[in-house]
Amino acid sequence: MSGMASARRSEREGGFVLAMVVMFLFAIAVASATGYLVVGSEFAMSNASRDGNEALAVARAGLHRFSSEQLGVVGDSVSYAIGDGIAQVTSRRVFVQDSLNHLYYLRSEGTVTNARYPGIPARRVVSGYAWHRRNPIPLNAAVWVSGGELRLEASTSIDGADHATLADCAGGATVGVTGIATAGTVVTSGGTYAGNPALDASYASYSDLYNAARIRWDVLSSASFPVDFEGSPPNFAALPADSFPVVRYSGNLTAHYWWNGRGVLIVTGRFRPGYQFEWDGIILAGELDGVRNWYQPQVRGMLIAGLNAANPNERIQSGSFDYHSCNVYSANASLSYLEIVDGSIFEVG
Repeated sequence: MSGMASARRSEREGGFVLAMVVMFLFAIAVASATGYLVVGSEFAMSNASRDGNEALAVARAGLHRFSSEQLGVVGDSVSYAIGDGIAQVTSRRVFVQDSLNHLYYLRSEGTVTNARYPGIPARRVVSGYAWHRRNPIPLNAAVWVSGGELRLEASTSIDGADHATLADCAGGATVGVTGIATAGTVVTSGGTYAGNPALDASYASYSDLYNAARIRWDVLSSASFPVDFEGSPPNFAALPADSFPVVRYSGNLTAHYWWNGRGVLIVTGRFRPGYQFEWDGIILAGELDGVRNWYQPQVRGMLIAGLNAANPNERIQSGSFDYHSCNVYSANASLSYLEIVDGSIFEVG
């Protein structure tokens, strides 16, 4: 009898141990699953936070890139690939202060897609306000030179009187501008200059004249900044008559007649108006080089030279450089840019 009782107790004890083992295994499984879920959740939250921060950075970068790369007409919408994300930027004009200053509302949505959850990208949105400066260069003179002695010889003529009429454009026939603005000196030896007044030599230094021009020369002269045409002039006959593009040449340029055109011509190095060269609009040059007496160039607009440093002494032996308000207005509009209002950028939502 005692043997049979002992056997029954062993069976009960064995069943109890088995049940305990099963319970322990279940508890371990639950704990493991819970730990996995917690770790997985924290990992997902960490990824979401990281992606969200990256999306915010992409949105901010997109807004700043849009404002810095706008030249001329403000675009309605543009997308940029930035890092691992996409910035979608839109703009809307909200206020017109005057004909030269318009206020825009900018919105940039940054999106970053996680490969683990491609259908649920991280999104952040930032917005801000920016002024569109429609005519950034002041209309001060037909020719600006940042320094040195400018010697006008033979058949050279510089005139700040407006050579545009009302037939050319609605804003034509203005009172005109100064003939020559310089931080150097002007010497005539057969050449002439006139304007309203003929000369403004009140600039004490290169820096004074450079600052007065209000030109973003470091931006405009950089190869990384996009312009309409780079390295060579376009076929102007194929462009609309009212198109005044921005054309840039990196280095030194002697522009002969095959460079004839209109708009904004940017020469980052030394610029020499060459044989029968004609330009309607604005010319910006790092340095003005001398002009030979048989070249006879014609500039109808404005020439601003010596933007790299104080311009050296130069002889201009031929050519006419006449202010033309209609050409200047059109070319100036091609240089218009966005200026973000300080403290206006904020995150939406």
